[in-house]
Amino acid sequence: MFINMFSYAQDRPKTGGEIKPEKVNDSVSVNLNTIINTTKKDSTLVISEKGQDTVKVDSVKPNPEFLTAVVTYKATDYTSFNRKEQKLYLYNEAEIYYEDMEIKAGIIVIDYSKNEVYAGRIKDSLGNYTQHPVFKQGNNLVEPDSIRFNIDTEKALIFNSRTEQVGGFFDSEISKKENDSVYFVRNAKYTTSTNREDPEYYFLLRKAKVVPNEKVATGLTNMFIYDVPTPIGLPFAYFPLTKKQTSGVIFPSFGEQNDRGYFLQNGGYYFALSDYLDLAVLGDYYTNGSYGMRFESAYKVRYRFGGNIGFRFENLISSERGFPDYSKTSIYNIRWSHVQDSKANPSSRFSASVNLGSSTYYRSTINQVNAPSFLNNSLKESA
Repeated sequence: MFINMFSYAQDRPKTGGEIKPEKVNDSVSVNLNTIINTTKKDSTLVISEKGQDTVKVDSVKPNPEFLTAVVTYKATDYTSFNRKEQKLYLYNEAEIYYEDMEIKAGIIVIDYSKNEVYAGRIKDSLGNYTQHPVFKQGNNLVEPDSIRFNIDTEKALIFNSRTEQVGGFFDSEISKKENDSVYFVRNAKYTTSTNREDPEYYFLLRKAKVVPNEKVATGLTNMFIYDVPTPIGLPFAYFPLTKKQTSGVIFPSFGEQNDRGYFLQNGGYYFALSDYLDLAVLGDYYTNGSYGMRFESAYKVRYRFGGNIGFRFENLISSERGFPDYSKTSIYNIRWSHVQDSKANPSSRFSASVNLGSSTYYRSTINQVNAPSFLNNSLKESA
């Protein structure tokens, strides 16, 4: 009893002092408006949950789609999709249209894994290749043996292509399309001959850069006549390809004449002097020493008048010096024609025509341009 009443389990703490806690202010200031949006409605505080979502936008960008426009395609025999290879096959008279691109061929393969389109020929029952591809993009038309086209980069590899550029024709072994305005070609034949299968002459462009409707820049090039190389060549060359009026070289025609040997006719240079006036300087040369010169100019002022003027001179040599049939003659011809436009003055009209020169000009001339006037035996003028 004594222990239970007067004993303690532990010492009682001393009294006499109170320990107060020390207050420390938080240095981080938080604006509640940045955490929650609050609005007052009818004197009641309403917490808006708008903008409190902690889900962030995904930083991983999705892969771009392979085709960004509608693709239209068809084929006569079949269209088949190989899911394992990720390829679409179009066979026989296949056609595909995508944006400004158009391809027609015997077979077309769309490779979705590489984002490429392949077009080529097919064999007929006799084993001959038919249905050559026709590739068209914008105003550019190419007819190759086969083509590979990348949808993403719009680059293409074109094999044995044939295309036309402002009156000139290109037959290229390999062409690389960089974009809509630049082509690189290798071992290309450039000619203005209308005989596409067997041109009389062409320039062999070993490596060249082609800008459609603008220019062709090439390195070493030389002329071939009926597939026979000639020494006529240049270490580099520039061919303008423009639909606008521009100055440039006029290629001559080739041939042979019994009395005067081989010749070059109607070759020279064209000067685009202005929108109203031009000038062509042409020449002829024969291996026996004969030669000729022509100056042709045309002028035109819309709704007022127009006309042309020309001067032709030829120094003709027959046979060889020392032979009894040797002869040397000079002939010339001057032509001028002028016509007033009917819109210039509806109540009156004026025209003039002059044709004068050597009396035997049309009978003696050997230029091909004058052949239609061979039977003309009179020179005259009128107004």
